[in-house]
Amino acid sequence: MKIALLIGGLGLGGAERQLAQLALGLRARGHEVEVMTYTAAGKGAEALAQRDVPVRCPEAGNKAAKLAVVRDWLRTFCPDVLHGSMKRASSLAVLANLPARRCRVVGTDMSTASYSRHKPDLWVALLLYAFTDAVVTQTEMNRRNLARLAPWLARRLRVIRNGVDTERFRPAERRESSGPFRFVSVGTVYRVKNPVRVVEAVHLLTRRGYRDFCLEWYGRPGLNADGAPSEDYQRAGELVRRLGLEEHVRFMGPRSDIEQVYPRADALVHASLQEGIPNAVVEGLACGLPVVVSRVSDLPLIVREANNGYVCDETRPESIADAMEALLRASPAERAAMGARSRELAVRWFGMDRFIGEFEALYRALVSRP
Repeated sequence: MKIALLIGGLGLGGAERQLAQLALGLRARGHEVEVMTYTAAGKGAEALAQRDVPVRCPEAGNKAAKLAVVRDWLRTFCPDVLHGSMKRASSLAVLANLPARRCRVVGTDMSTASYSRHKPDLWVALLLYAFTDAVVTQTEMNRRNLARLAPWLARRLRVIRNGVDTERFRPAERRESSGPFRFVSVGTVYRVKNPVRVVEAVHLLTRRGYRDFCLEWYGRPGLNADGAPSEDYQRAGELVRRLGLEEHVRFMGPRSDIEQVYPRADALVHASLQEGIPNAVVEGLACGLPVVVSRVSDLPLIVREANNGYVCDETRPESIADAMEALLRASPAERAAMGARSRELAVRWFGMDRFIGEFEALYRALVSRP
């Protein structure tokens, strides 16, 4: 098959990394794959090109120009399937394929939670999804949300969970038992990731008498490409200094070798206010970590299925602290058993072969339709 993958850019975000893995996996299975970005190429473009996946990065300013370059791409590449990643790319894919409808179109919707019900962009995307052949989402919760908001999409909706490279992300052969208990958080430090309440939870743990632990947070200080810190990054950092938590909370910045970080930790904390299925959680599971997760999306389902950690109320620092305390109080044997169950679930639910195979099967089914 000839498969065209469309995305805004190829930075370090979760959706971008998932699309890159999909492109590489499909290429390895013998399909002809091209990727187009319509805002900025990002660091992932060169990595894909080095592995024989062409990436087109046209200069296109306004919406009309972006639509024109995608239409030109469809005419020259002539794909069997055009797959847009996230709402804007999915909407652009639909419009570029009209009115001729030269190929099958797949949209991807990570989460409706980040969009206000009064935001026009949400309803434009939901209406345009009606012209897709399928809409893929990561979670059962978002599938239900989409079906409730847009009943006309019910038959088009598919759930395909994220994929993780379980060879790259794997448990340490032997965990270090010395030193403080290490919690790790991974993700860009901004409001949605809830850094201020996580710092407040750490403060509560110190007031409860816990001293021999730390939380290391890996990720960019903000969403802006120029590296400017977010307001919540600054608030969290100021709170660390004001409460004297420098020994317990450390913002470490981004790491390209994040697979080296998880195996040295004892547990993962991911108390986001909204999510799909975050790569950080899936990677932590694959590395055999017990987890503290928020109530959003399908995260509670992961803990319920694997019995591998605790679910917290992400809006209450006391609840986050309670969940972290439960892991501090657990015996090493209990935490090791949780970690083993995390790894087993990661392989079973999030293995890369399953991820690539489910998309490949979807594309084949769509292309084979009369």
